[in-house]
Amino acid sequence: MFSENDKMYIIDVLAKRLGTEGSPRAAIAGPFGGTTLATDLITEGSVYRIAMDAVRLCILDGFNNTPTWMETLITAFQLTLDDKIKEIWEYARIPPPPTANPYIQTVLNNTIPFVNRTLLRNHLDRLSQPMANTQPILVVNGGDKSGKSYSTNYIDHFSNLKNTVLACSAKLDKEIGLDLTAEKLAKDLVSQMAMSTSDIPGPEENMRAYAETLANWVLNKGSQITGMNCWFVLDNFKKSPFLHPSTDYFITALSYKITLGMFQKRCRLILIGFDRAMLTVEPGKADEEIIRQCNRNDVEVVVKEICQRAIRTIDARIITDFLLNGLPTNDTKMAVLNGRLRSLLQAINRLNEILAPHPGPDYATFLLEMLKDLPDTDERKAELEEKLQDLNDSLS
Repeated sequence: MFSENDKMYIIDVLAKRLGTEGSPRAAIAGPFGGTTLATDLITEGSVYRIAMDAVRLCILDGFNNTPTWMETLITAFQLTLDDKIKEIWEYARIPPPPTANPYIQTVLNNTIPFVNRTLLRNHLDRLSQPMANTQPILVVNGGDKSGKSYSTNYIDHFSNLKNTVLACSAKLDKEIGLDLTAEKLAKDLVSQMAMSTSDIPGPEENMRAYAETLANWVLNKGSQITGMNCWFVLDNFKKSPFLHPSTDYFITALSYKITLGMFQKRCRLILIGFDRAMLTVEPGKADEEIIRQCNRNDVEVVVKEICQRAIRTIDARIITDFLLNGLPTNDTKMAVLNGRLRSLLQAINRLNEILAPHPGPDYATFLLEMLKDLPDTDERKAELEEKLQDLNDSLS
């Protein structure tokens, strides 16, 4: 229904709205009288924590109610007055086609294609079980531009399905680089738990010792979350000129301490794009996924799921051939494929609306025409929308 970024944005806007209410919890519970949300919503905590819990409960309920709980929440607090939330809701309100198992979906949060990665799905399922207490670390690796960072999309999807998992994520970008110290990273992770950071330990002269103290603090916070396991998802924190030394020490300490005592029962660590050899833990404490190259069958599985959303039957094999035609073989392959699959999803969602009153035209012909000659650049989405609008105008 929502990507992690979408979810966090809605929480931020909702928290600001609730800040003007005398009793934020009562303000949320009111529109949900007679539902379990009104009783399950946390009874204490900051305005942000209440907003976070409300959004979590709405996402967990999914499309089980009409209107959906998320629609009720958005309407009650007029959140679509915010232009970005209005845009988010336009696609998030559309229910996905029924699937036998939401854990094997290849279109995540109704918007994000996710190709391949059966191994990752299996690894996460294992991490969510008590048997993973003795192996609480997962390292995800692959070649350059192999889709490692797309892993976070599925981890978000998985944690939203599992109400026993809270995923706290961070990514090291070159733009942030050395500014992201161990202290800043630790505070960010704890903030995502909706817990206070006012008790963060003060600096120590020894950088390595302070990093270990911070790792203990973060893991202690994660272990205190009632009824949930805390997963720390760290992307691109491999050794590089952009990695602050204190952050390097922090990750080393976090990976070691998470294998000890209560921490290994309550917390998990996922390191994306990280050299497993740099871990100081015993080999058996960490598992690893090496991403393989996706093949035609992987792509066709996603295309089939997207094509099932169309109001008329489409041959997924023809669409797959079309999308793979001219696909680069270099390190831009996954980014270009992702863009083409997103365009397919965008086109089908819009064509369903445009062609519904017109039973005559061949759906597949129009679909291929809309996708034809789109650039494999950032302008792709806007150009497709323009073509779809022109088609709508011509049939009106």
